Amino acid sequence: MNIKSLILGSAAALVAGGAAQAADLPVAEPVDYVKVCDAYGAGYFFIPGTDTCLKISGKVEFGIQNGFVNYNGMQGKSIDEIGYYVETTIAFDAKEETEFGTLAAHIEYDNDTNAGATGGSIAKGGKGMAFDKAYLQLGGLYAGLTDSIVDFNAGLYYDDFAIGHDDLQSIGYVAALGNGVTATVALEEYTSNTGGAGTTMPSLAARIAVSQGWGSANVAAAIYQSRYASAAFSADLGYIVGAEASFNLMEGLSFGIAGGYENGYTNDGLGNLWSKWGVSAGLEYALADNLKIGVDAGYVDYDEANYKTWGTSAQLTYYPVKNLEVGARVGYEKTDFDTGFGTDWDDVAGKLYLKRTF
Repeated sequence: MNIKSLILGSAAALVAGGAAQAADLPVAEPVDYVKVCDAYGAGYFFIPGTDTCLKISGKVEFGIQNGFVNYNGMQGKSIDEIGYYVETTIAFDAKEETEFGTLAAHIEYDNDTNAGATGGSIAKGGKGMAFDKAYLQLGGLYAGLTDSIVDFNAGLYYDDFAIGHDDLQSIGYVAALGNGVTATVALEEYTSNTGGAGTTMPSLAARIAVSQGWGSANVAAAIYQSRYASAAFSADLGYIVGAEASFNLMEGLSFGIAGGYENGYTNDGLGNLWSKWGVSAGLEYALADNLKIGVDAGYVDYDEANYKTWGTSAQLTYYPVKNLEVGARVGYEKTDFDTGFGTDWDDVAGKLYLKRTF
């Protein structure tokens, strides 16, 4: 055996030995680091290394519309009578169980762009980019930015006929009374004082609600302070009261109705509260599993402002595949001023949109 053969033989032995040792080593199995959490419904998963379940959801909507943005009688070539828009939403829900009940948090971020004459779509009222909701909850206690418990609107498509306080910051408690009945009390912000007047007390709100197989209903009210910018006028107490209900009339057919009255939704800065009242209703029917039609109507009377507004709209919605919505909407809105207080105007509206949710 020569030197060359000895070297080659030794190298082959080393390689064979290394391969044999490698074959004896344990092989790591694939690890599923994201585990499904089924305690709170579909879509939740455990954040790795924690007991917190997280759900990510959202939507992307594209549409073309004329109207549905409250022109308020504006005229002229500067008004964009046709508007393209995009709405996006991203939401995060985090939940876990504690000795005091479920600890939850919800964060929802919305963005709408280039939505018609007033720069905002019907869905968000032209907010642009904003955290629409951000609140935490422990058992029945909740705090943060969320829907007011005094918000009454059964209209399906027009947003102009609601009576209520929309999204706001609040802290409250929801008590489950059994059989689908809940009672809620809350301290909510109030930000409708005129002329830069500040706020010295929260709005005190309460609601009784029921949700069962036939549908749902709630009655709510709030009392709040309305202040004037001028020191010559003392603060007043405003209030709002209303109710809302929806009924499952038969398979595929639902009906909703709502109404409310508010004394103090704004003031004239001269010691006088302004009031309004309104009603709205909507009917929706599923023509097929992936096709439904709906109609709605609403009316609001702004007493001291001396005008009334009413409208109606209809929509056809088609779901070609799961989580994809195609809609066509038409509507008409009319505002009538009392004699000598303004010029009447109307809004003929149309809209086509695509919406993907997840």
